[in-house]
Formats: sequence, structure tokens, C-alpha cells
Amino acid sequence: MHDQVAVPEVPKLQRVAPSRGFEWWKIAWRLLAGRGAVFVVWIAMIIIEAILCWLIGFLPVVGFLASNLASFVFTGGLMQASRETQTQAGPRVASLFSGFGPAFGSLVIAGLLVAIALSLVVRAITAAGIVLLFTALYAALRGNLQALTDLGLAAPLLIAAELTLLLPILMAAWLAPALIVFRRQPPIEALKRSLAASWANLAALSRYGLLGIGLAVIATLALGLGWLVLVPLSALSSYAAYRDLFEQS
Repeated sequence: MHDQVAVPEVPKLQRVAPSRGFEWWKIAWRLLAGRGAVFVVWIAMIIIEAILCWLIGFLPVVGFLASNLASFVFTGGLMQASRETQTQAGPRVASLFSGFGPAFGSLVIAGLLVAIALSLVVRAITAAGIVLLFTALYAALRGNLQALTDLGLAAPLLIAAELTLLLPILMAAWLAPALIVFRRQPPIEALKRSLAASWANLAALSRYGLLGIGLAVIATLALGLGWLVLVPLSALSSYAAYRDLFEQS
């Protein structure tokens, strides 16, 4: 008789109050700033990831894609480091590479699906923009100058359409690494559960995203060095959101 392979249980998602979107950032800050050694380890992990992804990007032909997939796998490692940050021992730099363990295949497939979806959206909007541009120029050359005005009005609509299409892809990618690493979810299921949790908690996610945009502006104004703090905060806040939405009863 063959042993039956255990099928990972589909994690149930929780619905939380909108204010939790701010709380995720607060939890991340407490975890990061609570101990000096933790902060140093996180900075080291972020610098190592950035350097490795940059080097991978130089690979012929597949460099850009490989760099993006490596970043997705490293995110799985950062989720493990986030869990370790909660413990007294704290995170280890080696945890950055834990995504290259048992969860590696699923992380790569999920990252590939996200990359393909993002590429299709960007290419479709770009193609639509090019068609509109040449159509407007052709009409203008034939004396219809109103076409140029219409083109200017169409540009914000194209941007809005792109953001509308990109948002669900980013929502699906947000918590997928944590679901793969901690709950052993298959790639497609992890993406679906992340999207479902994000959609069910859109009010909290909106607050989380708005505060994140504000922090990104501040990090950029600080000569870009603020990103050394914001990137760890983003990983830790994503982990806090995962805990809230999938592990709290």
C-alpha cells in the first residue's frame, strides 16, 4: 500500500478592522527597532539581497527575469527572518537564503506567474498607448487637431487602467511568499489566497498602502538611505499582516 501524501490545508483568512493597516507598520517598527542587533542583521540582509539581485541581472538574456525571480525567493527568506525576529534569539543573515530550501520551486513558479502577469499588463497598456499616439498623429496630419487634445485626455485613462490591472496582481503577490513558506501552499493557491485576503480587507490594505507611499516619499527624500529602513519595515509589516489575516483565530 502506498503512503498517502498529505495535502496542505487551505488556510482560512480573517477580516480585520481598517485600523490594522496602520498597526502592521507599528508592529514592524517595534520588531525592527526593539534591539540594535536585529536592526544590523536586517540591514545586512537587505544589502546582500540588493547586491545579489543586481549581479544576477547581468546574466545574458535571462538576467532581468532571473533577478526578479530571485527577489521573490529572497522574500520567502525574509518572511522566515521576520518570524525569527519575534523570538529572543532574533534573525540570522542565513535566513535570507531559506527560500532556496523546500519552498524554492513553489516560490519560483509563483514569482514567474507574477512576472508574466505584470509583463502582459505593461505590454498591453504600452501597445494601446502607441496605437493611440499614432492614431492621433495621423489624424492631426489630416487636419484634425482635436485628436491631439483627445490624446492628452486619454493618457490619464490609460494610467488609471494600468493601475487597475496591476493592483490585483500585486495583491496576489503580497502574501504569497509567506503562505508558501509557512503553510506550504501550492503557487497558484498561495496567489489566490493572498488576493482573497487583500480583497476582503481592502479598507485595511488601503490604509497600509497610503502610509507606505508616505514612508516611501520620506525614504527617497532622505537621499535614498531611508530605503535601508523602509525595505525591512515592508517585509516585517507584510509578515504582521500575514499573521493577522491567516494565523490569528
